[in-house]
Amino acid sequence: MRIATFNLENLFRRAKVLNLRDSEKTTKLLDKIRQLASLLDEPAYTAPLRAEVFNLSAELREYIDIRKDFGTLGSWRKDTHTERTGFRVSRQAKGRSSWSGQIVFRFEDFSDQQRMNTALVVNSVNADIFCAIEVEGMEALRVFNRSVAATSYSEYIAIDSPNDPRGIDIGCLTRYHISSLITHVFDFVPGTKRRIFSRDCLELAIDRDEDTRIHVLCNHFKSQMGAADESAAKRLEQARAVAAILDRYDLTKQYVVVMGDLNEDISSTFGSLHPLLQKNGLYPVVDPALPMNQRYTHYYEDAGAGRPKLTQLDYIFVSEALRHRITGYGFERRGIHGIDAVAAREGAEPITPFPTVTGPDLSASDHAALWVDLDL
Repeated sequence: MRIATFNLENLFRRAKVLNLRDSEKTTKLLDKIRQLASLLDEPAYTAPLRAEVFNLSAELREYIDIRKDFGTLGSWRKDTHTERTGFRVSRQAKGRSSWSGQIVFRFEDFSDQQRMNTALVVNSVNADIFCAIEVEGMEALRVFNRSVAATSYSEYIAIDSPNDPRGIDIGCLTRYHISSLITHVFDFVPGTKRRIFSRDCLELAIDRDEDTRIHVLCNHFKSQMGAADESAAKRLEQARAVAAILDRYDLTKQYVVVMGDLNEDISSTFGSLHPLLQKNGLYPVVDPALPMNQRYTHYYEDAGAGRPKLTQLDYIFVSEALRHRITGYGFERRGIHGIDAVAAREGAEPITPFPTVTGPDLSASDHAALWVDLDL
């Protein structure tokens, strides 16, 4: 049996503002979006406020729209003096009580070739159970599975999570039978009304046959976007929550797999993944002691000073009952554009991208797929 995890990255419509290669620019734009939202939430709209809304929205027009469900607010207008187009709040709109609606992201569709390059990775890995990170939902999985995957999976699932504003979800495709599932999208941090998981911890029981059941926990932890310490603190909460879920299992006897994009390297000084590393009866498939240029699953194209280009963000952990049944593991990195040059520069094993991965906009993902083979 082969089990794999892969951040597909382009199996959904990505918000333009969240798809920029310059993370600092994204942060600044998101801050301006928050400022605009704050202005539109004011109970009274003054002339200076209307002018500020126009100026901010003109800067953000490429990335956002303002959806009006009912009431009076205004419309996008071009200023004849400055030639700028922004959102002009009408004089009839007196304040937030005048209308109902919200700021929405403008989305960016990915090309068919990117979808095909994603399929190259999925088909190359050829896993029996596949944890799919960053999918748009069941319909996206259905279409991908039917039209792109070389061998269609008999069953697949994705839970529509309300926790991520981009609408990205976690899915799982399998050649076996999904006998039960639990979603954790509504789990809260104890004592708060704050949801634990950025997307979900999708918990599945998958039956290969009458005698073999695999328990799979697919995860996508908090991204590294935003303040580093705050993001790491959220990942720590999520790792603790997954470890607590594992308390329901006998890891010495049951076949349990925790996998996904955990968005932090094990060697990070934040130590957000320690609850999983220190969990009795749970073991990472990839040895954390290996050099980074052997175990990496991701690289940062715009890595700043002191930030490593190569890092491991994607993981598979197995229970003690599965640990000695591992016959091998590996990475599929050929879907990453420019990985040949990066590998050479970082002293990693030579690698040649798929022939159709000819530019950054045609990458299957900026993540590698990680897989493990088990003798069951």
